[in-house]
Parts: sequence; C-alpha cells; structure tokens
Amino acid sequence: MRMRPAAIAAGVVLAVGLVALPSTPSGATVPVSSSTSRVPSHTFVAASRMPVAGARHQLSIGRDFVGTPPAGHPRSTAVSPDANDWQLLATIPGAVIHDVAFPTSQVGYAAAELGQVWKTIDGGSTWAEVMNLGFPYYWYGVAAKGRSVVVSGFDDSTEQGVISWSHDSGQTWTAPIVVMPDGWANRIRFANPSDGLIVDQLSTNSPNAAQYTTDGGQESQDWTTVVPDPGPDAGWFGNQFTLLPDDRAYVSGITDCMSLNGGQTWPYCQPSVDPVFDGATDFLNSQDGWVGGGEISPAVEGWVHVTTDGGRTWSGRTLDDPWPIRDIDFLSPKVGWAVGGNVYSDVGGMYFSDDGGQTWTLDASTGDEMSSCANQSNGAEEQVWCVGYNFNGSSFNGVVYSLRSSAAGLASRGDGWRAGYAPVAPGSTFGSMRSSSAPSPLRVTR
Repeated sequence: MRMRPAAIAAGVVLAVGLVALPSTPSGATVPVSSSTSRVPSHTFVAASRMPVAGARHQLSIGRDFVGTPPAGHPRSTAVSPDANDWQLLATIPGAVIHDVAFPTSQVGYAAAELGQVWKTIDGGSTWAEVMNLGFPYYWYGVAAKGRSVVVSGFDDSTEQGVISWSHDSGQTWTAPIVVMPDGWANRIRFANPSDGLIVDQLSTNSPNAAQYTTDGGQESQDWTTVVPDPGPDAGWFGNQFTLLPDDRAYVSGITDCMSLNGGQTWPYCQPSVDPVFDGATDFLNSQDGWVGGGEISPAVEGWVHVTTDGGRTWSGRTLDDPWPIRDIDFLSPKVGWAVGGNVYSDVGGMYFSDDGGQTWTLDASTGDEMSSCANQSNGAEEQVWCVGYNFNGSSFNGVVYSLRSSAAGLASRGDGWRAGYAPVAPGSTFGSMRSSSAPSPLRVTR
C-alpha cells in the first residue's frame, strides 16, 4: 500500500538561548543544561549562503557558477508510481538538522544548529533533546557507537571548529573541545575506534582544511589540522565525505581529493567532476563512488556523477534535478539514494537508483531540505532514515523520514563508524521494497 506521509510532532519545544558553559578544562564532562598539479578550475562568485538559524557569516557552498552548466539527464519532477513507501516519522520544532547517526535500529542521534542534539530510542518516531547550548554553537556532524557519541561543528563567535563527546548515551557531554582554531568544522566520521576525520566547511587561513586523529580524538591535542588541497584553484569541500574502513578518504567540492591514510596526507587532488562543482561524496569501496552537487542561484538545481573504477573515469550527469544534492547514500553497488533540497524555495526529496546511479527515479518529494541519511541492517531487514528541515514562515522545523524493507546482504552504514562492506548476492537488488511481499511500513502513531 502506498500512502502519503503524515506530519507528526515529536519531542518538546525547548527555548533556544545562549547557555553559559561551566568553566572546565577541555574535555571535562558536564551535564547539558538546556603538492599536486592541476588544470585551472572555474570562476565562482560569492552568494548569501549561511547557516539558516542566525549565524553571521556566509558559507561558500552557495557560490554561483559563472557560465553555462552542462546538460544532463532529463529532470524527473514526478514521484515514480513504483516509489518506495517513505514515511514522515517525526517533525521536530525548532531544529535545523544537518546530520544523523543510528548506532542501532532503535537508537539514533540528530545534530542541529544552535547547539542542539536530539535522540530517539524508538527508531525515530519520537525524539528528545539531549543538548541545547544555543548560540553561538552549530552542530553539523554526529557519529555514534555503543554508548559513545560525538558531535562536530563550530563556535560562531570565535570561528573555531569544536566537538563534544558523550560516553553515556547522551546523558552528559564534554564542554566544547576546539579542534580547528580558525574555521568551521563540518561532519565527523571514524574508520575505527582510533582513526577519525573531520572535513571543514570554512577555513579563514587556507582554501580548505581537515582534521585527523589516530588515537580516538578525545582531546584537542589528539587532532591535527591539514590542508588537503592548497592549490591556487582550490576551495571549500561539501558537507558529505567518505572515510572507508581501510582509511581511504574521499572529499569533493571546488576540487576533489583522496587520502590513503585517514586524511593525514592528500596526494591526489583534481578539478571537480562537474564543471560547476561537486559537494556530496559517497564511496562504497575503492571502486564504486558517486559525487553530487547543486546550486541555489541563479538556478536551483542539482546533479550526480558515477565512477566504477575508483575515480579514474567518471560519467556525465546521470541525474540533473531541480534541487541541490546534499547527500548520497548507496547500500550496495546498485542500490542507493541521492537526497537534497533548498529550504528557501520549499523543494527537496529523495531520488532512488537500483542500477548504481546510471538512472534515477523520484522516490519522494518532501518539500524539505534533506541533509543526511543513515541506515541499519540486521541481515534480514533494512531501515533507512533521511533527515532535513523546512521553514513554515515563522520557524524552522526538523523532519525525519524512514522506510523499511527486506535487504539481505546490505551493509549497515548508519552510525558514522564505518562497517565493513558486505557484497550483495549476484542479481540481488533493492527491488524487494516495491513488492507486495516486503515487510509492512513503519506503523506511525499519532
């Protein structure tokens, strides 16, 4: 049965304000109170893209492309009649959600602007706020494993990248730990308990920056800042990057770069795959990868490119859609989604591919800016969550969408700690989602 998602309010609206942090050493636990050659790249001009809930400074991820973008596949603006049965599990008032992690099928965490972290213990139907620092903190990344959770972002008053850890499932958190003294940290990911990576969305002293750790990243001194691409045509990287279990890392934006050692060095950088720029980056293994991007001015559009040989060669645009692609999530070399949107024009949703990104269908048109996805598989059943936010004319609201299906052989990639890649049996696809024998959709309680 196909049904339209129904909005469900979740959690309690808490006042968002600046909370004075206790004066404790960095890392102390406190309760939460409320050289590469390249071809010259492209010309870009600045646009007014910024964190949507009150930060003072612009982000470069909204830069316009000066020129004519390449033609891609015809745009699909109608939801496919075979679309997967996405359900709107929850609407979270006042939350601008940028990232999500599910360490189990029931427990999940969402990172949001204004110092908010939200937690669910029922698979995403209801959410409780477990951190509310208020301005000037903005969380853009989250990773979770067992009882340990880490969020990443920045202090907008000092322009410093910060993280915060919890080792008791979000009950208490460290005071913000500075990992980037001159810029904004973005998402955080771990290849294993020791090797972690943060890719920054803004550096005030270099074209781009990233931080890596080889000992778990609990303290400020555990993180080392590097510049992946210092070249004259380099610039920002998008929100989504990939860190594989073997420590290969992939980032894309104005230029695209690869590391073989968890971000310590970046010997391979090249111009972006798309003549405009890239941004979202998803590699399932050392061969199968995807990059996406988008712009909100002068036109609102997005795109995806595909590689099957580790980035040696890339397709043209296999998706050319009417909103920016902000996150790509493939569960196998064939099955995945490209999600995104633009909160300023009320467009967004999820595109689906079951042939490795060669072709796409519109799986859900949410009208929300979708920012991040996660999934969990127990070997017999798969659940996928995608989060984002909207603006109703007076306030921002976070949204959580989900679907479930049988999915034998698909790898869980939902917690920010990368699970090993599990090959899918030959001929197996995610098409079982669309069959009448698939498990029933999540029962949503009002």
